Amino acid sequence: MRPNHFASIVLALAGLPFANVLKVKEGQLAPRFSLVRLEDSQKRVALRDYCDSARRALKPDFGKAMVISFWSTTCVNCKAEMPRLQKWASAHPDVVFLPILVEDVDPPQGQAWLRSAGVQADGLHDRYQVVGKSYGVCEGNLCTVPALVAIGADQKIKLARSGYHPEEKLEALLDAAVAPSAAQPAPAAKP
Repeated sequence: MRPNHFASIVLALAGLPFANVLKVKEGQLAPRFSLVRLEDSQKRVALRDYCDSARRALKPDFGKAMVISFWSTTCVNCKAEMPRLQKWASAHPDVVFLPILVEDVDPPQGQAWLRSAGVQADGLHDRYQVVGKSYGVCEGNLCTVPALVAIGADQKIKLARSGYHPEEKLEALLDAAVAPSAAQPAPAAKP
């Protein structure tokens, strides 16, 4: 195992002054990103693969809603939240679920952690927290995880929050965030 040069300090305490506040806000365009997969560092995944406001302007039925979960292997609340997210994602195959690891660990360690948490989705690796910083999850080497961001097919943020609240109706919150709105037409049915 190699040394962890970019150690992240995970803030799991909701009482911290900047907990539950993300840089991104509901209604704004989601910052673009391109990250490597945990299981194969030669394969990248980008936001534009699933939702892109420019492509949607040309083709209104382009895009899928996304739920992004920022996490780390040292986060106890992430381990508690992940099975709920996976269960919800399994019931919503039309929504892309992307767990993003914001920690400098070996990819197999991150992949093993995801599987031990019951997550079937492929994880992405934000080793240097570039995406975490653009979404406001990380500042310097401090990351506030878990953090959830729901993005509509139009690339607009529908939900942005950090922290885990076990008593919260997380599934209903996600359902409302990814539901098509009147301003966002659903793809036309194919005959």
